[in-house]
Amino acid sequence: MRFLSILCIYAAIGMSCNSSGGPVSPPPAPPAEPSDPTPARPSFNPERAFEDLVAQCDFGPRAPGTDGHARCRDFLEQRLQDAGAQVVTQDFTSRTGLSDREYDFTNLLGLFSADAEGPVLMLGAHWDTRAKADEDPDPALREEPVLGANDGASGVAVLLELMRSFSEVPPPRPVIVAFFDAEDQGARDSDLPDQGWIIGSRYLTDNWPEELPWPDQMLLVDMVGGDGEHNPAVGTPPRATDEFVLQMERYSLQFAPDFVDEIWSIAEELGHDAFRREAGHYVIDDHLPFLRKGVEAINIIHFVPPEWHTTHDTPENCSPDSLHQVGDTLLEYIYGG
Repeated sequence: MRFLSILCIYAAIGMSCNSSGGPVSPPPAPPAEPSDPTPARPSFNPERAFEDLVAQCDFGPRAPGTDGHARCRDFLEQRLQDAGAQVVTQDFTSRTGLSDREYDFTNLLGLFSADAEGPVLMLGAHWDTRAKADEDPDPALREEPVLGANDGASGVAVLLELMRSFSEVPPPRPVIVAFFDAEDQGARDSDLPDQGWIIGSRYLTDNWPEELPWPDQMLLVDMVGGDGEHNPAVGTPPRATDEFVLQMERYSLQFAPDFVDEIWSIAEELGHDAFRREAGHYVIDDHLPFLRKGVEAINIIHFVPPEWHTTHDTPENCSPDSLHQVGDTLLEYIYGG
């Protein structure tokens, strides 16, 4: 919400008498402090966000059924609690597009400024990583798990840094931070809905926790950490761009054009040149279940980075500057005047 509310108070000047009985004016009253000022706009710390990206990768791949998945789940729940959120965890089981085995999954959500007025904003990112690097240039590595520095950890890192701001300066409207599980386990030949992608966000919208308000807006961040450098280990695959570019994802542009325009306008005002007024791809991602339920939902995504679904999706191919462009834009949207 972009607003500024300043209340100016003028003191009335009364009359009094001096010792001789003549009327005199008292000295002017000091100016009153503004009432209910807009919260100060916090700063986004890209180095600290990058540390959060690395911290997730230190758990190893966060694919379903792995030790890294279990450890990262606990890490995210603790971070939500440390930030002072009203925390809701949502456990569920499902098979995936990559496996007929049933896995345990968890969506993690935190509510900030629950009593604030205004439309409810959800900020989301998926925290799982893909179980198979099926786009790797080396066929021998395509059954290996993806570390997911960009595809998974980058969006989460942006939200973790925003949560630090929320803990210090509560947002002026209710904000839900959502970490979605089971987003990145789809396959083209899967018989599951959406080919086995976005399982966690679809489960959430169909089984909404009664503890949380329903969102009016939803903003997803995904693959927002690329370094924009050519990587000779993977080359430039079809559809991929070496440059870190945030085009307007087409489902977002089609169904929430005003929200897209507002976010991209803010980024332009701030000088964040990764945001381009170009139509990108249609992407099956965690904003879709919310669009289907009538929520104004958009996706900020670099699609496709060269390291996508390969074993080269590692921190050395990510950049704090990319995290900053996205996180700074979101802070301005939430707190800006």
